[in-house]
Amino acid sequence: MKKVLLIGLSVLFLGILFLMLGTGRETPGDFRIAGGSFIDDLRITQKKSGSTIWTLTASKAQFMGDENRAELQDISMELQKNGVVLHASKGIYNLSDRSFTTDSIVKADAKNYTITADSVDYEISSGKIRTDGRITVEGKGFKVEGKGMKADSAQRVEILNDVKATFNK
Repeated sequence: MKKVLLIGLSVLFLGILFLMLGTGRETPGDFRIAGGSFIDDLRITQKKSGSTIWTLTASKAQFMGDENRAELQDISMELQKNGVVLHASKGIYNLSDRSFTTDSIVKADAKNYTITADSVDYEISSGKIRTDGRITVEGKGFKVEGKGMKADSAQRVEILNDVKATFNK
């Protein structure tokens, strides 16, 4: 008789415990499975007054976190106004503030020169480009190397440290 009473009370207490813990409460936290969206063969074009300002292409864009940032692979960015094409193996494009960042080597080809940099931070809306790493600018008859660079939309370029320039005839 004692065993039956003890088992009955145990079942009753467990039932009450489950009812108290389970009613009216939601499970804390967000248990969504982070799937991650992606796009193959991405092309973004920025136009102003009907003319193209820049075009960004990538073989793949993997959206991250809040989906305001996309990790890009095999990137090419053409700045039509300046006649410059940037190439990088990977980088991040921020959709909300329209900026582009890469920690991989970037090569920029223009009509009369080539720029190679360790990384680039490009604020597209203002046209400002910055890098803290090594940079090389080569053109017909000259080569400039240094560490760190700032450039603006007026095409003013400033190499910040350890500048070495070589001019050939």
